[in-house]
Amino acid sequence: MIAEHKPGADGTVRWSDGPPAPVLAAIVAALTVALFETSRGKWSDALIDSGREWIVPDAIARGQLLYRDVVYWFGPFTPYFQAAFLRVFGSGFAALVVAGAVAGLAVMALVFAVLRRVAGRRAAAQWTALTIPVLVFMPNAGGVLLGMGYRIWHAAGFALAGVLIASGAGRSRWRAIAAGVCAGLAGLCRTEWGLVAVAAAALACIVRPRRRRDGILDAAIVAAAYGATFGAGLGHFLFHAGAAAVLDDGHVLLTGLPAETRHFLVAFSGLPDWRSGVPELLYSAAMWTGLFLLVALLARGPGSDRGKLLGALGGVFTILALTALAGGAGSAVLYSAAPLVCLAALVTGMRRRRGSAAAALAACGSLGLVLSYRRPFHIGDSAYVGPPLIFALISASGLLHVAIGLRRQAKQRWRLAAALRWTVAALVVLAFAGRLCQYASIESVPIAGTSGMLSAGAETARELEQLGSAIRRGTAEGDGLVVFPEGELLNFLSGRPNPIRHMLYLPGYLTAANEPAVLAELARARPAAIVLWRRPVSEYDRGLFGGDYGQDIRKWIEENYRLEPFRAAGAPRRPVPRFVLGLRRSD
Repeated sequence: MIAEHKPGADGTVRWSDGPPAPVLAAIVAALTVALFETSRGKWSDALIDSGREWIVPDAIARGQLLYRDVVYWFGPFTPYFQAAFLRVFGSGFAALVVAGAVAGLAVMALVFAVLRRVAGRRAAAQWTALTIPVLVFMPNAGGVLLGMGYRIWHAAGFALAGVLIASGAGRSRWRAIAAGVCAGLAGLCRTEWGLVAVAAAALACIVRPRRRRDGILDAAIVAAAYGATFGAGLGHFLFHAGAAAVLDDGHVLLTGLPAETRHFLVAFSGLPDWRSGVPELLYSAAMWTGLFLLVALLARGPGSDRGKLLGALGGVFTILALTALAGGAGSAVLYSAAPLVCLAALVTGMRRRRGSAAAALAACGSLGLVLSYRRPFHIGDSAYVGPPLIFALISASGLLHVAIGLRRQAKQRWRLAAALRWTVAALVVLAFAGRLCQYASIESVPIAGTSGMLSAGAETARELEQLGSAIRRGTAEGDGLVVFPEGELLNFLSGRPNPIRHMLYLPGYLTAANEPAVLAELARARPAAIVLWRRPVSEYDRGLFGGDYGQDIRKWIEENYRLEPFRAAGAPRRPVPRFVLGLRRSD
């Protein structure tokens, strides 16, 4: 029940009711600790990508140079940031989680600061709390603690910082320079994020001031600072590692991407399934719009236009029914409205024309809209979607704040604001409860040696632990190990590093064009052990390594290694073992 308090004399909304902020903060902190303990080790798949996020900063921590000694497809910031934690805390997954937690705290602080600009302090606190269960602890490698999303979480943090700085009140050349530097750092995480971040910061500069000419000048300074920062960072590696290692092997400027990678991008986006994706997007948008209208109807006071609200609700329910019949009521309806929410925020911010709040709202809307290219349809818990959803949540909060301001009477504004505040509080509770139940339902056991930060099914965990032990017994300290097509966790569990530059052998990373170079590296390094993991890679339009691709490498392995199917003791006998362990033949 909403308490009846009068709005401020100036017509603004006051947040005097409700529990004190320290109490709310303590509750959210306790829920976060509980969620961390429940979800620990379940954030990402142990074999897919998790090991990749360790092996690259581990190589840097051991003195290797990115691009020259380790082929890497993205900007250099993230692996060097993580390598610093590995040097301090030891090379392991616990150190990676510490690095992820530090980055997560920084991003949450920036989220709060931007939300405060577009929606006010109390709303900012609630929406920031909502991001914790929804995004920070997103499973399937979508969160910030452990998984393949590190690079885009870091980029999102710099993009938020750029927007916050660029949308600040007053004109300052140094502010524009700082915003451009942040965009350049976002580009040094992922190139495409830097391009979108500099465009968003420039847009904030144009929307913010009264004189559009001042904004255009600031936007030009932002672009120049971005170019200088990104150019200096990348130039360092171009000089020390060589252009071929950075631009050709690493594709850092997004040029020459293999056909397999382009296929994966299209397949993951859901674009081929747009006929069901569009209804799902519209269904999700109508669902959240309907919730807002229902709250507004319940919060209406004397003099409110009840008929208009009922008419709008009727229209929304009609859309829900039609899109449900078209297949829109799928399993991904919670997030699928994100692109439309961001578009609405962009348009709203542009129409308001000036001011810090309008500039930040327009910039965040543009960021969320463009960055949804990776997953515009069927948005659910997975990698690549968490950081873009940050901007959708900020956009939603800003749009609700604008909707409150459209109420003519101060008391009506207060009633709607209070009702929305309790609604968001309920969403926070439901989000924490949902994540706790979701993670609690995952049956897995910690993998020994990972400090409990990675887990798997009991059979898989036992198999990985025993395979790591078998590799250690069959090799000597300092010997090398290469795992095809991925599964770098085995390098960690066995304590055997990968001795060659190319450390990932999925389609796209391993192609017909670079296979001779990878094979030459293998022949020179002659690692003591090789593991073949029978992992189908249909998402890249290929089958198994050594069958649909990598045939020459597989042939060389068979000629130079004694291959034995690996079967863990006590595990059920599989018709086709998942792993084959190869030890180098005597010369």
